[in-house]
Amino acid sequence: IQGVILCTSLNQDDHTNGISLPSPEAQALLVKDACADAGIDPSTVGFIEAHGTGTAVGDPIEATALSEALCENRPEDKPLAMGSVKTNLGHLETAAGVAGLVKAVLVLKHGQIPPSLHFKTPSPHIDFKALKLRIPTEVEDFPETDGPRIAGVNSFGFGGANSHVIVAEAPKQPRVKL
Repeated sequence: IQGVILCTSLNQDDHTNGISLPSPEAQALLVKDACADAGIDPSTVGFIEAHGTGTAVGDPIEATALSEALCENRPEDKPLAMGSVKTNLGHLETAAGVAGLVKAVLVLKHGQIPPSLHFKTPSPHIDFKALKLRIPTEVEDFPETDGPRIAGVNSFGFGGANSHVIVAEAPKQPRVKL
């Protein structure tokens, strides 16, 4: 067992100003619903694997939605770490979501959050401090928790299909000597 999927959630953007313009309300509701369905407090999510395509419109909308859903009760001095495997692999189109899930499971398994490659200058359209979000620039330990480590994974489709997965680290397995 590499990780435990606590919940999956799907929704649709509905009507927006264009086929490539996401809905921040739908994205925030997606993550809030996933947390409620998983029975977890949103502030227990210690890492978010964002869809993060690097677009000037989509990334600020996703960051705002994630903040609304996960950071309301988060202390200002402990912003939520977020990243996107796209900095490592590029956009894998239909495989992008599963690549993000694999990365999140590895983060949970190893208890370390990798840096986002090539991240130098934050988008001027995202106020990371106000949103209580941050982008790791070097390998760091997963934040301390009172329970299992938990991560969220966003994956969005062209045209407004949204999905979110909440995954927890695998339960500790006793070592069996043969």
